[in-house]
Amino acid sequence: MDETCMANTMKTKIAHPKLNSGDWSGSCLSTESTLHQLSPYIGKIKSVFARKLITTYSKPRDIILDPFAGSGTVAFESLIAERHAIANDVNPYAVTLIKAKMFPPKSFEEAIKKVEHYNSLSEKRSKNVDLEEVPDWVKKFYHQDTLKEITSLSQLLRENNENFLLACLLGILHHERPGFLSYPASHLVPYLRTKKYPPKKYPDMYSYRDVESRLIKKIQRAYKRFPEIDKTLGRICFQKDAKQLVLQENSIDAVISSPPYMNALDYARDNRLRLWVLGESDYKKYDAKSPRNIEDFKKLMKTVMKNIYPALKVDSYCIFVLGDVNKSKKSINTASAVIGLASDIGGFNCEGFIRDEVPAFRRSRKDGACTKNEWIVVLRKVS
Repeated sequence: MDETCMANTMKTKIAHPKLNSGDWSGSCLSTESTLHQLSPYIGKIKSVFARKLITTYSKPRDIILDPFAGSGTVAFESLIAERHAIANDVNPYAVTLIKAKMFPPKSFEEAIKKVEHYNSLSEKRSKNVDLEEVPDWVKKFYHQDTLKEITSLSQLLRENNENFLLACLLGILHHERPGFLSYPASHLVPYLRTKKYPPKKYPDMYSYRDVESRLIKKIQRAYKRFPEIDKTLGRICFQKDAKQLVLQENSIDAVISSPPYMNALDYARDNRLRLWVLGESDYKKYDAKSPRNIEDFKKLMKTVMKNIYPALKVDSYCIFVLGDVNKSKKSINTASAVIGLASDIGGFNCEGFIRDEVPAFRRSRKDGACTKNEWIVVLRKVS
């Protein structure tokens, strides 16, 4: 079946026998583990949706691979569901969030002891922070004393691989609420809101904000719904270009992943302030790795699927959550491209697919070239 014919066939919502979109509809913010809420991440898969895919297409103690792990939702839900987890992402912000969820402090008390320890060290360092070395666009977001504390503390946390504390710090970097560290700014992506909150009218919103008290409160929120995870479960996180990820043959029981939505989301640009705090001054190099057109997307997915194939066990599933991309008033169906690639590669059987409309409140960009439909493509390795 050629791609045009396939795309026409997929225009109608087709229910896969094992999936029902009603199983993951609605908000799960009040029920999911609060570790999923450490820090915002655009385009992340819903935790209840990830759990449904994991429990449907794998069994306890299976090894789940997510080659495009993003904020680590699939990996963390795999651990909660008693599966081993292997996650990969090229973006340092994503990797920080993944490791924070995979390897958090065992208790709230342990996390607080760590905060107090690093804050005492940071107090000495912060006095010597030279703001002349900080880019002007970063300085616009903070009171200078707050920025000194952020800079010194984040350096300490990076040096000591304290990913959980780093993730909590990144989660309070910018917002308009008093529990956050910046001047009034948007929460998802870093844009100042000086027009809505003029400094002369709202002077308190532009005053010094201490890091330690706000970080402690953030950690308290993180431990609100903290799951029990089997200590014997394996958990691995790679930071690689997905095209370079090669694993041992017959080592993976299921692949569940949501590849980057071609040119619809700028994962690095929209997290440029968080990446700067992580020591990454050139965020553009990470967005450059994402496919910018359908041909780039096909090249990426073809390489990744070829690498996945020998690692995946026979009769095991490869699930991709993909999005239609609206570009130049034309909708590009990435799901049909992946099904076509599976046919070309051979050894995969398409077990079915389902279209799930993305409601407006879940879109980071309400208009323009954003994803309005998600496709769940279910492939099975047959040989």
